[in-house]
Amino acid sequence: MPVAEDITDSDVIVSVVIPCYNQGEYILDALSSVQSCSEPVYEVIIVNDGSTEPLTLKVLSYLKEKGYVVIEQDNQGLAAARNNGIKVAKGRYILPLDADNKIRSNYIPKGIEILDNYPEVGVVYGNAELFGDKTGVWEFPDFDVNRIIMGNFIDACAVIRKSLWENCGGYDSQIPEKLGYEDWDLWLGATEKGWQFYHVSEVLFDYRFRENSMVSQCNIPENRRQLIRYIYSKHIGLFATNFINVAAEKEYAFLSQQAYIEGWKIRCDNLEKDKSELIEVQTKLQEENSQKIQELQLQNQQKETKLQAELEGYQRSLEEKQLEVSEVKNILQETQKNYQQTQVEYARIQEEFQKLNHDLQQMRSQLQETKTRLEGTELELAHKKAEAEQSKNLIIAMQTSKFWKLRSSWFKVKKMIGVDSDA
Repeated sequence: MPVAEDITDSDVIVSVVIPCYNQGEYILDALSSVQSCSEPVYEVIIVNDGSTEPLTLKVLSYLKEKGYVVIEQDNQGLAAARNNGIKVAKGRYILPLDADNKIRSNYIPKGIEILDNYPEVGVVYGNAELFGDKTGVWEFPDFDVNRIIMGNFIDACAVIRKSLWENCGGYDSQIPEKLGYEDWDLWLGATEKGWQFYHVSEVLFDYRFRENSMVSQCNIPENRRQLIRYIYSKHIGLFATNFINVAAEKEYAFLSQQAYIEGWKIRCDNLEKDKSELIEVQTKLQEENSQKIQELQLQNQQKETKLQAELEGYQRSLEEKQLEVSEVKNILQETQKNYQQTQVEYARIQEEFQKLNHDLQQMRSQLQETKTRLEGTELELAHKKAEAEQSKNLIIAMQTSKFWKLRSSWFKVKKMIGVDSDA
């Protein structure tokens, strides 16, 4: 996970303080939600409140290596962890974020905008989206002093002025048994100091609802009595000033709750009456339907007998078909065996054919060579015959010439000796 873009001390407007006690499986999601704010106006301070769980220690060590500010302390509780983180915070505004929760990307810029424009406002809070063991939108009401005195309705995940935290003495780390309510105590202190609260009616953070969370310890009757005594005695002036309104509101709430319970009692009585009538109707229906059920059972038995007979017929037919399939399978196996033998024979014949074809090719080559040689011999004989014919004609011509020369010489001799030329 990358560290948020580095900014100078003067650029830090909001310090996000994240206490962590054995919540390593969630804290990366919390950091990722903070980094969804693209404006580089915040810093993140993580306070390790004496974690012992191996995964948490590994995650926090990793975050240190990545450059996150991680404050180490012995386990002192949520209030002290927040205080120690806020003490080193550079921002003029603080956003406490539990390690298992997440904020929306517009929470920081919206908180800055409101606190910058309204100097009398010390706390900006929004609605929440529940996730985990319960889901849905958690809508908080607008601020009302009488309502905050009666009980807390503002989650700790709010954008507050650091000066308000200082003015109220920080979160109370002396709350009995560190049971909680330190955020309610801070809101009561801020109310006493005259700070105003600003409610943004939209979802600004995500609240992880867990059945076994720290808040569940506050709802144990003995713990709640101890916490209420401590809170009331600490802010006795505020409670005394608004005693009449608080008493009236509590009486109203008590009577409203009582009326609500009475209403449910009446509903339950009506339900019991309706249940009795329903039982009577069911009894009558059972009696009326008993005979029909017996008739249906008889019909079902008859149908079952018929179906059983049909099933047995189908079973016999299936056995016959299986027998036929077995015979066909045997024939197929025999055919396959013959086919394999035929393939072997075909391969042998093909091999012989290839051999004969090879021999034929060789014979054709030999015949072609013989034909070529014969053609050469015939050509040579024709040439020699032509030469012989030429020689014959030459000899004949020479003999003829010689004959005529001798004849001429003969006539000359005869003439010379006076012999008649015709003799």
